[in-house]
Amino acid sequence: MQNVVHDLTSYLEQRLDPGGDNKLLFYDLCTIIKTATKADGFALYHLGECNNSLCLFKPAGANDGPPTFIPAGPITFGTTIAAHVATTRKILLVEDITGDERFPEGTGQDSDSGIHVHSVLCLPILTAIGDLIAILELHRHRGHEPFNISNQEVATASLAWASVAIHQVQVCRGLAKQTELNDFLLDVSKTYFDNIVAIDSLLEHIMIYAKNLVNADRCALFQVDHNNNELYSDLFDIGEENEGKPVFRKTKEIRFSIEKGIAGQVARTGEVLNIPDAYADPRFNREVDLYTGYTTRNILCMPIVSRGTVIGVVQMVNKLTGSAFTKTDENNFKMFAVFCALALHCANMYHRIRHSECIYRVTMEKLSYHSICTSEEWKTLTKLDLPTPLYKEIELFHFDISQFEELWPAVFVYMVHNSCGETSFELEKLCRFTMSVRKNYRRVPYHNWKHAVNVAHCMYAILQKTTGIFTEIEKKGLLIACLCHDLDHRGYSNTYLQKFDHPLAALYSTSTMEQHHFSQTVSILQLEGHNVFSNLTSSEYEQVLEIIRKAIIATDLALYFGNRKQLAELLTTEALDLDNHQHRDRVIGLMMTACDLCSVTKLWPITRLTANDIYAEFWAEGDEMKKIGIQPIPMMDRDKKEEVPQGQVGFYNAVALPCYTTLSELFPPSSPLLQACNLLYRLPTPYKVEVGSLHTLR
Repeated sequence: MQNVVHDLTSYLEQRLDPGGDNKLLFYDLCTIIKTATKADGFALYHLGECNNSLCLFKPAGANDGPPTFIPAGPITFGTTIAAHVATTRKILLVEDITGDERFPEGTGQDSDSGIHVHSVLCLPILTAIGDLIAILELHRHRGHEPFNISNQEVATASLAWASVAIHQVQVCRGLAKQTELNDFLLDVSKTYFDNIVAIDSLLEHIMIYAKNLVNADRCALFQVDHNNNELYSDLFDIGEENEGKPVFRKTKEIRFSIEKGIAGQVARTGEVLNIPDAYADPRFNREVDLYTGYTTRNILCMPIVSRGTVIGVVQMVNKLTGSAFTKTDENNFKMFAVFCALALHCANMYHRIRHSECIYRVTMEKLSYHSICTSEEWKTLTKLDLPTPLYKEIELFHFDISQFEELWPAVFVYMVHNSCGETSFELEKLCRFTMSVRKNYRRVPYHNWKHAVNVAHCMYAILQKTTGIFTEIEKKGLLIACLCHDLDHRGYSNTYLQKFDHPLAALYSTSTMEQHHFSQTVSILQLEGHNVFSNLTSSEYEQVLEIIRKAIIATDLALYFGNRKQLAELLTTEALDLDNHQHRDRVIGLMMTACDLCSVTKLWPITRLTANDIYAEFWAEGDEMKKIGIQPIPMMDRDKKEEVPQGQVGFYNAVALPCYTTLSELFPPSSPLLQACNLLYRLPTPYKVEVGSLHTLR
C-alpha cells in the first residue's frame, strides 16, 4: 500500500494541472489502482455535457490521436453498473455481475469487446466537496477469483489518497496562480501609471497574461463601437515570440458587423461562448481567418462588461494543452475579464482625453488669434503721444478719461513710465500687453476697458502722492493689477455664477470672477512677446505675480469689510506697521477697493453716467433671474427703481465713505478722494434717484 501511495503522490505532483484538463491524468491514476487491486481491466467514465449521462474515456492510441469519449447512456437505475453507482455515488462490489438483476446491461461492454466480465468493483471519484467527477469500473474476467473486501479497501484508500493529494496540489498551485495574478496586477498598475500614454502596451500586457491563463495559442481583443454596431481591432497576435514573449502587431484597423461571428454574438448577448470546433459552428466568422491567414480550431469568447454594457470582447483561440477549452478555463477567464474591463475603460478614457485635448488646442489656438492684438495695433501705440494738456490733468484724482477713448492705451503707458520709469518695461512688450488686455475686455456696460483704465489711473494718482512708501516691484504689480482686475468680466456677479453652477464657479469656489481675472492676466503674460516682467529674476517674477494676485482678489467686495475693519483697529491702536507683510497686504487691499470704487469720487456728470452703466448690468442680471422664476434683490430689480435712493445712501454709509476715510487716515494726500465722495453724498435726494446706485456689490 505504501508503494501505491508513493506512486500516486509522485505522479500527481508531476502531472496535475490545476487549471487544465486532467482526464488523462485520472486515466493514468486508474491504471495504478488497477495494478494495485490486480484487476484484469478497467473502464473510466466521465460525465456528459449536461452531467446527466456518462461517456467512456478512451486515451490516444498508437497513432497519438486525440482521446475519444464514447456515449455510455444516461445516469439512472436499471441499466449498467456504472450508471447505478453514478446515481447512488456509493462503492459497489459485485462478485458475479452476470446474474445481478439490478444491471441488466452489465458493464455495457461485454458484447463489444468479446471479454466476459465476471466480477466488478465500481467506485465513484469525488472531489473534496463531494462533487462527482468520474466513475472507475475495475474488472476481473470469468475464471479468475472475484474481488473481495481487501481489494475494495485498497481501491478506496487509493482513491481517497488521490483525492486528498489532488486537492492539496490544487490548493498549493492555486495559491501560486493567485500569487502570479497578484504580481501581474501590480505589474499592470506599474505599466499604466508609469506610462499612461502607451495604452497599447497595457493591452498587450493583459493579452499576454490572458493567453497564459488558459493556455491559448492566440488572443484577440475587439472593442465595441455601439454607434455603428461594429466590432473593431488594430492590435493582433501574430503568433511570434521575442525573448519568450508573444509579439503583438499594430496594423490597419479591421471592422465587422456586430451581427457577425461568435465575437459578435457575445457582444450582443453578453454571454460566454465556448466553441470546441469553430468551423463546425455556423456562427463562426471565417473572414478573420481569411484576413490573418490563421486556422481557428476552438474558441473561448468572453464579454468585457463595464457599467452593465459590453464594451469589448476577448477571444482566446486554440487550446494548446487539450482538445478544447474547459469549464475551469471559463471560470478563470471570467475573473480576469474584470481586469480587461479596467484596461479597456482606461483606453477609452485616454482616447476621450486625447480627443478633448486636441479640441482644446484648436480652441485655444483660435482664441489666441482673436485675443491677441495685431502688430499694427501695438506698433501704432509705440508712436502715440499724449496732448500736452493731458500731462497735468492725469495727475488729478478726478481726471475724466471719457473723451479720450483712442488715447486710453497711451494714457496707461504714460502712467507706467511716469511712475516706474521709461526703462522699467520694454516698450514693445508693454504696448503688446496693453493692447491685448484691451482686446480681452468684453463689451459689457460697466466692467469694461474704460473701467480698467479708470481704476489704473486712480492707483497711479495714489502712488504719485505717496512716494517712497512702495517699492518699484509693488508699483509695477499694482498698475498691471488694476488694468487687468476685471479681465474677461461677463457682467454678472459671483453670486449669479455660483447660483447657476457656471463652469467658472466650479473652477473657483470663492472670489470666482477675481480668480478668473488673475488667471487671464497670467495667460496674457505667458503669450509670446507679452511678458512685461521678463527682465526680472525668477524670485522677483514670483513676487510680482503674488502682488498682482492678492491685489486682484482684494477687489472682491465681500473681502473688503473684514479688511477695512482690521485696518481701522490697527490705526486706532497705532499698531500699524508697513514693514509687517500682513499689514502691508491689507493696506494694498484697501487701495484696490478705493480704486475700484473711484467712480464715486469723480465730478457729478461723470458719476451719473457711470451709475447708469452699473445699473444696466445689475438689471440685466436681475432680468435673467426672473426668466427662471427667481426674484432678484431690489438693487437688481428694474421694477423697483423707487428704492434706488435708499440703496444709494446705504452704499455710501456702509462702503464708500468708510473706505476713503480709512485711506485718508493711512495716506493723507489721498484725502481728495474722501472729499469728492462726501460732496456727492450730500447731493439732494432727487439727483440720487437719477444717479442710481454707484457701485457693484458683488
